Amino acid sequence: MKGDKDSLFPFLYKSETDMLKATATFFILILFIAPTVFAQESADTKYWILFTDKGEFKPEADMTEFSAAYKIAIETISDKALARRMKVLPKDKLLDYSDIPVSKAYVDDVKSLGVKIIAESKWLNGVSAYLTQAQFEKIKALGFVRKVGTVQKLYRQQIESEPVDESGSIHDYGNSTKQMELVNVPKVHELGITGKGVLIASFDDGFDWRNHEALRDLSVVGEYDFINEDDRTHYEKNQVYEDERRQGQHGTAVISTMSGYKEGKLVSPAYDSDLLLAKTEYVPTETPMEEDFWLEAAEWAEAKGADVITSSLIYKQYDSPYSENSYSYDDYDGKTAITTFAASRCARLGIVVCQAMGNYFQTQTPSLGSAADADSIISVGAVTPNGKPANFTSNGPTKDGRTKPDVSAPGVMVYAAVVKEVAGNDSTYEYTSGTSFSTPITAGICALILSAHPELTPLQVREALRNTASMSGNPDNVLGWGIVNAYDALLYHGPAWSNTAMFSSENGSLKVSAKVASNKSIDKSSVTFNYSIDDGRTINTIEMTPAGNLDLNNSGEYSAIINGRNNNLGIRYYFNAVDVDGKKFSSPVIEVK
Repeated sequence: MKGDKDSLFPFLYKSETDMLKATATFFILILFIAPTVFAQESADTKYWILFTDKGEFKPEADMTEFSAAYKIAIETISDKALARRMKVLPKDKLLDYSDIPVSKAYVDDVKSLGVKIIAESKWLNGVSAYLTQAQFEKIKALGFVRKVGTVQKLYRQQIESEPVDESGSIHDYGNSTKQMELVNVPKVHELGITGKGVLIASFDDGFDWRNHEALRDLSVVGEYDFINEDDRTHYEKNQVYEDERRQGQHGTAVISTMSGYKEGKLVSPAYDSDLLLAKTEYVPTETPMEEDFWLEAAEWAEAKGADVITSSLIYKQYDSPYSENSYSYDDYDGKTAITTFAASRCARLGIVVCQAMGNYFQTQTPSLGSAADADSIISVGAVTPNGKPANFTSNGPTKDGRTKPDVSAPGVMVYAAVVKEVAGNDSTYEYTSGTSFSTPITAGICALILSAHPELTPLQVREALRNTASMSGNPDNVLGWGIVNAYDALLYHGPAWSNTAMFSSENGSLKVSAKVASNKSIDKSSVTFNYSIDDGRTINTIEMTPAGNLDLNNSGEYSAIINGRNNNLGIRYYFNAVDVDGKKFSSPVIEVK
């Protein structure tokens, strides 16, 4: 029988909307099981060892700007991450105690007892490890150890693939046409919105993106193998944790449905976005350590400035001898699992988190898994090509009664890339199924929204998806608010401009054109092109005129002429428009280098 549960930290906000008002250090409730129940002679139960403080920095440390603690913390956070945090946090609360690194001296002292560290977390202020009874007793006696306890687990689930169909199509989207049309992505791409400027982090079993025709041109700005602790996420031989040949197939397929691009074969939503790739799942075995790798990846991606995180890894039950680390439905309350904690904190720090619901079918006791129960994230279910619920898609609600999933997307017969190590070539695709694929499609759509509206918070992006989805007026616990509609969600918070303008020389002058779309009528005379050639010190404004037919809301293509220039090098620019209500909207600033 499990022991009594107690809290590590008090939970800060009582509802999801309260997240936007949070101004103090983020506290979260994580449930630990009484450790003495599971202490073993063999090290087959995973523990988190939590420290009292961070060495010289105590929990009450001064985190104001220029303090010693602040200076240490800010060294670990990128400028991009700080800019993203500013969307959801006051300027004087951008950093908190959780941003200070774990004390190296404490970690070394734990290692000196013969303990092999699995993961290290500054957010939890501790490390995880498998412990024997003797190690457990020694660690518990250390003066800097506040608590030793067990937490739960990860399980990656994938529906078996359908046979490969290479019949082809003359449409640019090829065999991915149906999955993109179902969520209205082509209409967004027609606007010239492709996810540019958005950084997406994907957590999975690895990624062989360099060796597939639809992926080799991706903008991967960072990747890390949290299992073997190196910067290579593809299949490798001769590692401490040896890869199976299929290692990386799942992750490669996942990112192909989000960001893949091969004309006439596979075109996915956010093919112009930047990517961070984290290898956190070890295919040959199912052990509790993977959940901790997910937490480490979340801290890594947040610090690097990720705008979106997508995860198709489900945390549920472990096989023997790790069954004591398993979850039950009672644990899916938004406050228990390590990944649930990490996902909620990421959302609180301004990241849009997309998490698969799982493929455990609709059951009387809801079948969702962690981290789909997390607060303020986007949990994703799966539908068939005709828009019906996939028979395998997991259902909600969470234990505390919140409707899950949030939205749904194509998850049956999804066209995806096959890794070279499995296919034997760089040009094989297959039809595959699972919430593993509806989730990255949704994450790609979130990137489209953020590329046009970078100011939006995670809750605002989720609001746009929910309130424009197919069941927005009557959500349930199978499909949530329904099938996402990329185009309607894009315009939910206002007009959207092309991610980049088109420039061309014309009679010694420079012609600029771009598209704008709005669900409210635009004042045509208000559409302007604003540019600078001196790093923003001087802004020049030119009125734009329609370059073709407009719709009833005056959406469409507009153009302008810049006299006296025949190239766009060094130009910084943005667009303005005013809608029928008199509200002014500006596009993100773009710099041509």
